[in-house]
Amino acid sequence: MASLLAATGLFVPAKAQQQTMLVVPGSEQYSKIDTAGTSVLPSGRWIRPAGKTIRITHDPFGLVVSPDGKKAVTLHNGVFTIIDLATLGNFRVPDYDGKIKSPLSKGSFLGVAFGPDSKTIYLSGGDNGAVIVYDTERLQRLDSISLNGTVNGKKYDDSFTSDLVYNAAGKELLVLDRGNFRMVRIDLATKKIKASIPTGRQPFGISMSPDNKLAFVANVGMYSYPLIEGATPANYDSLMINWHPYGNDTKESIEGTVIDGKKIPGVGSPHSPEAMSVYAIDLATNKVVHRLKTGMQLGQMVEDAEVVGGASPNSIAVGKKYAYVTNATNDNIAVIDYRLHKIVTHIPIKVDQRIDRYRGSVPFGITLSKDEKTLYVALLGMNAVAVIDAEKHTTKGLIPAGWGPARVRLSKDEKELYVISARGYGAGPNGGQGFVRPVQGTYVGDIQLATFQKIKVPNAQELANHTKVVKENTFREVAAPLTNNPLPPLPGLYGSPIKHVVYITKENRTYDEVLGQLKTGKGDPTLARYGKDVTVYGKQDTLRNADVMPNHSKMATEFAYSDNFYCDSDASIHGHHWMVGVIPNEWVETNSSVSKSAKIFSEAPGRRFPGSTGSIDPEDYAEIGGLWEALERHKVSFYNFGQANETAHVREDWDDTLTGAAHGVMVPMQKALWSRTSHNFAGYNTNIPDQFRMDQFENEFTRLWLNGKDSMPSFISVMLPNDHGAGPRPDDGYPYVHSYMADNDLATGRILHFLSRTPYWKNMLVIITEDDPQGGVDHIDAHRSVLMMAGPYVKRGYVSNHHANFGSILKVIYNILGIRYVNQYDITASLLQDFFTDKPDFKPYNLVLPDKRVFDPARAMKRYNKEIDWRKIMQGPEMDNEEEQRTDHYQQENK
Repeated sequence: MASLLAATGLFVPAKAQQQTMLVVPGSEQYSKIDTAGTSVLPSGRWIRPAGKTIRITHDPFGLVVSPDGKKAVTLHNGVFTIIDLATLGNFRVPDYDGKIKSPLSKGSFLGVAFGPDSKTIYLSGGDNGAVIVYDTERLQRLDSISLNGTVNGKKYDDSFTSDLVYNAAGKELLVLDRGNFRMVRIDLATKKIKASIPTGRQPFGISMSPDNKLAFVANVGMYSYPLIEGATPANYDSLMINWHPYGNDTKESIEGTVIDGKKIPGVGSPHSPEAMSVYAIDLATNKVVHRLKTGMQLGQMVEDAEVVGGASPNSIAVGKKYAYVTNATNDNIAVIDYRLHKIVTHIPIKVDQRIDRYRGSVPFGITLSKDEKTLYVALLGMNAVAVIDAEKHTTKGLIPAGWGPARVRLSKDEKELYVISARGYGAGPNGGQGFVRPVQGTYVGDIQLATFQKIKVPNAQELANHTKVVKENTFREVAAPLTNNPLPPLPGLYGSPIKHVVYITKENRTYDEVLGQLKTGKGDPTLARYGKDVTVYGKQDTLRNADVMPNHSKMATEFAYSDNFYCDSDASIHGHHWMVGVIPNEWVETNSSVSKSAKIFSEAPGRRFPGSTGSIDPEDYAEIGGLWEALERHKVSFYNFGQANETAHVREDWDDTLTGAAHGVMVPMQKALWSRTSHNFAGYNTNIPDQFRMDQFENEFTRLWLNGKDSMPSFISVMLPNDHGAGPRPDDGYPYVHSYMADNDLATGRILHFLSRTPYWKNMLVIITEDDPQGGVDHIDAHRSVLMMAGPYVKRGYVSNHHANFGSILKVIYNILGIRYVNQYDITASLLQDFFTDKPDFKPYNLVLPDKRVFDPARAMKRYNKEIDWRKIMQGPEMDNEEEQRTDHYQQENK
C-alpha cells in the first residue's frame, strides 16, 4: 500500500507492509490481581510466578536462609518476616496486632545474616547506624551494636548501615556503612569494632570468598557530593544557588565553576576508582587489594549511542576463583579473576533477540551453585530469575517471578530456589464500592504486598517451559498497522503531521478521584473527591456543591482520555524516572522504600546525599540515558520547563521562583538537559502557585518562539505540580487541600487555552499525565491515573480503553519524532493509535474559570504583587506584528 495521504502529509511506503512490532500481552486488558491465574500489572505485563508463592510485606530487599536450611528471613524497611521453608508458614515482626514489637527503631536497609545457631539474626539498622541482634525463636531483641565511634584514632558519626555478612572464620560481622563509605569489622565476642576500611562511594553489596580471606564490596555511588565552598549552618541559606550547578561529566562538573560569584566545587571524574566500582579487601591485612570498574564506562559507545550512565555494580557471588558482579545498568555480569585482580569478561543477560539490544532487565540479587557452574540472577526489571551457565557464559533460561524480584537464594540441598519480589502481584484497588480495607492499609506502597517464592530447581525441559512463560508475560509480536494514522506504529516508518509535542506532567492523582464521574469511562463516582458537585472539608468550614477540577473534565470530554492508564510508579522517586524513560535501578528502588535522613554538615559524605527524589541523579542514569539523551542523539530540538530541578534536601520556599528550588549540595544535572532547561520556571514546589508558573511559561514561550527568532522546539516538557496538594494556607488563597487541585486545574486549562491559540497548534500534540498515583484511591488499581491528549489530530470526545503506561507515552513521543527506542519498556509498550485521527480539527480550547470558593487566583498571586489579566489570557498570546517587526529590524540595522 503506497499512498500519499494529502490530508495529513503522511507517506506510507510499500516496504513498510512487512513490519512487525512488539506490545505488552495485556494491551487490551485492565490491571488486575489473580493469584491463581494471570495477574495484569500496571505495565501491561503479566505475572504468573513459578512454584509456590506466599504474600509478605511490601519491598523486601534483604533475604537470608538459615545454616540448617529450615527457615528464611526477609528484610523490609523496619520490618522482617520469618518463613518456615517446609510449610511456608510465616509471621511478621512487628505483627499488625502490636503483640510482637519491632527491634528496628529507624527503619532498616538491605543487610540480614544468620549466626551459626540458625536462630540469631543480625539486621541492618539503616538510618540509625547500628546492627540489631535478634533471637528468632524467643522473638527478642538481644543487642544493638553501633557503627559510630573512634577506630584507630578516627571518629565516625552518622553511620548508615547497609549490607552485612557473617564471617564464621573470624566470628565477626562485616558491615557496610554507606554514610561513611567504609566496611566495618565487628568482633561478636566483644561487640567492638576491630577495623574500619575505606571503600568506594555508597557501598551497597558485600560478599566473601569461600576461604573467608577476601571481602568484596560493590559501590553504587558515583560522586561524593560537596557543599558550596564556604558553607556553614549560619550562612547556608544565603549561599544556595537557584539551579543545578552544571551538567554531568563536563569540565565544570569535574573541575568546579563560579555561579553568581560563588565558588562551586566540582564532583570530579566519573572514572574515579571510588565511583561505581568493586573493591576486594584482604581480611588478613585490612588492605584493599584491587579496585575494579565493572561494566560499560562513560564515553564508550554501544552501537551508535554514547554511554552516559555508570554500571551500578550492586551484588556479588564469589566462587573459588571468580567473583560475579551484577551490573544493573548494563544488563550484564562482570566476571572477576580475583587472584589476578582483573575483569576477565562480562556475561550479557539474554532474554530474546528481539529486545536484547535494549536495556531494562536490571540484574540485582545473585547466587552461585556449589559446583560453581550455575548462577541465578534476580532481574528487577524483567520479573524473572535468569539462569546463567557460569562456564559457558550464556543464559540458559528464565524463571517467572513476581513484580520486581530483588534477591534469590538456593536451598541447603540446592533442590529449591527462594525468590523475593518487591511488589509481588501488584496493588489492585485501594477504594470503591465493595472494597475491604486490608490490615496493611490502603496507601499504594503498602497495599501491594511482596511475594516469597519456593521453586523447584528446574531441569532443562522445565526451564524451557519457564522461559516461554516469561516471554509471554513480557511481550507479544504483532503486525504493525499501516493506516493513515498520525501516530506511526514504529519510529521513522513514515512522517507524521504532528511536529511539536508538549508533555505536561502533574503530581500524585488517580483516575477515579479526578475523572471518576465521567460516564464514558470506567470510573467510580463515589471516589471523585476532586470532581463536580463535591463536598470540600476545611479545618473549620464545609463547602457543598463545589466544582474542583472543571478543566480536566472539559479537556477529557472535548478531546481524548484513557480510563486504562497506569503509572508504573508508586511515588515521585519512581515517577520522575519512569516518565522520562529511565527505569528505576536497584539504588532508586531500595532508597525509595527506606527511612533516611540528610545531615548536610555531617563529616559522613553519604549523609549529604541520602537518596534520589525528583531529579535523576548520576547514580540513577541509564546506560544510554532516557528521553533527553534520545532527543539529543537524534538532533531533535527540545526545551524543559520544570523537570529535574529537585534533588534531595533542596530548599523550596515561596520565593524560590527561578526553578522552584535552591541548591546547597552540588549535584549535576543530565548533560543533555542542563543547557535546555529554563532558569525562570518553578518546578516542584507547592509553595508557589501554578498560576505563577503559567505566567512564567507564557512569557518565556512568547519571548522565545512567538516574538523571538527561533521556532518552537519539537518537544517541550512542562511541570505543573500543585495537584500534589499540601496543607491549607488560607492567607495565600489555599483554604483547603482541594485549593491546590483547583489551582492546578486552572493552570492546565490555561496552558491548553494558550497553546491552542499559537501558530504551532496546527501541528501540535499535548500529552497530560501524572508522575505517580500515591495521593489517591481507585477502584480498579491504585496505580491507575490520568492520561489525556489534545491537539488537532486527537479524536474529539473519545475515551481509550486500551492499556497505557509511561512506556506507551514514550512510544507516542518516539514514534512521532522518529527516535529509536531506548529500553525494553519502550519497545514493548502498547501502541496508542486509537487516540488519533487523520481528519484534523483545529478548534482551540476555551478554559474554565475556577470556583472561587475553592481557589481564588488573585489571592494566591497577591504575595508576588502580581495581578492576573484575565482579559489578555482569554484573548490568547500576542503574535508578531509584521509592521512593528519591520520597523524594529531597520532601527537595529541603523544602529
